[in-house]
Amino acid sequence: MSKFKNALKISNITSKTLNFLNFEATSFPGKIVQKYYPSFLKDCNNYIDHPRFAITGTNGKTTTSTVLTEILTKGGMQIINNKLGANMPNGIVTAISKSLYSRWQKTGGIEGAGVVLECDEAYFSRISNKFVFDYIIVTNLFRDQLDRYGEMDIAREKIIKGIELNPDIKIVLNADDPALCEIAQKLNYNRDKFIYFGITSVDYTGNYERNSKSPSESLHCPACNEQILYSKRYYAQLGDWFCRCGFKRQTPDVTARVIVQTDKNILDVRYKDKSYIFQTNLTGLYNAYNVLGAITGALISGVEPNSIESALNEYSPVFGRHQKVKLNNGGSLTIHLIKNPVGASEVLRGLKNLKNARMVVSVNDNYADGRDVSWLWDADFEALKDFQNVIYTTGTRSYDIALRLKHAGFNPSLLEVFDNTPKVSLSLENAILELNENENLVLLVTYTGLLEVNKNLPKLIKKYGA
Repeated sequence: MSKFKNALKISNITSKTLNFLNFEATSFPGKIVQKYYPSFLKDCNNYIDHPRFAITGTNGKTTTSTVLTEILTKGGMQIINNKLGANMPNGIVTAISKSLYSRWQKTGGIEGAGVVLECDEAYFSRISNKFVFDYIIVTNLFRDQLDRYGEMDIAREKIIKGIELNPDIKIVLNADDPALCEIAQKLNYNRDKFIYFGITSVDYTGNYERNSKSPSESLHCPACNEQILYSKRYYAQLGDWFCRCGFKRQTPDVTARVIVQTDKNILDVRYKDKSYIFQTNLTGLYNAYNVLGAITGALISGVEPNSIESALNEYSPVFGRHQKVKLNNGGSLTIHLIKNPVGASEVLRGLKNLKNARMVVSVNDNYADGRDVSWLWDADFEALKDFQNVIYTTGTRSYDIALRLKHAGFNPSLLEVFDNTPKVSLSLENAILELNENENLVLLVTYTGLLEVNKNLPKLIKKYGA
């Protein structure tokens, strides 16, 4: 125990030192902890309570995990969550060690908290090799950073390997994604090991764009290798799918009828023959899936529906996932992370009919972003071709995104290129200064740019916030 607590002290000291030096402290403390105490994550099994959730998949991990954390907390549970999205082993150890240290200082003990841990799909097996989970929620599988992950089947195999290392784990899958069906096929577990969630219908109101242009994978049936077909297709490869051979989407245990509005989503959720209406300020169909995954995790954990409703009503988006800040000009700044064709296309879908706004699009090609930015040509930037105001481009690939917007049909006279600067917050400040009264600003940004903006956001809010 003494060495374990010493590791917590080391994490705290490292974090405070980094914060004093104005550096991020989301991963490095975990690296130092593991150097000092290599079995730290394994020994966390002795101190972490239940439930223990892992959240993985290509898109929606951060939103799903933070929404689930909010719900479980509202349901009376103590939960540790890596809410800033540092989802590799060092980031996860950092989040756990900082939280346990805080509990130790407040209560004198470190036991009693469960976890909801967002896990990078490529690193999940390295985490589950040491830490035992009760549940894993897999959101979806799309093409993402091919230079890091390879094709989808590589990511899927890594997830399967991680599940096999936790033989008692329950597996929560998005039934609407046929790319996930092979997880169940290859594991060949009994049906009661799996919990499925899925959407049964979608209605759109207001000016939200009804037609998705997200790129879709051409997926084949794992039973007969024929191409997957659809009776309903919502976006990308997500929908009610089937094959002529009889193989088809699993009947979901938790379903939702979704109403997508400009400023909110309404979910009519059905579970165990009971229906519940939930509302969330997270917009877009992709966020309806994230929220449904979190609701599923909460329901199987025994959280009462009124606690779920209360948590969703109070939830505030975090760290660039539809994060909104009021500005002193009467408008607002909204921040969206974009990192792959499907995720970017669904964000752009929600912005297609945007009025009274300017936009900053920032693309970096650092390691954490993915060196290969060819995905820009698969994302639906054509959604912005009729955008009537200025778009600023920035980041290390500012000219690439400017060229992409020009080929998408956007008016090049409205393009303003900030010259390949990695300092996104400087470009953002320049754009804020040019806003008219009550005019809004939307930032689309890749991962390392988002980290830099998040670091400098308090200064921007102090200077330009309402």
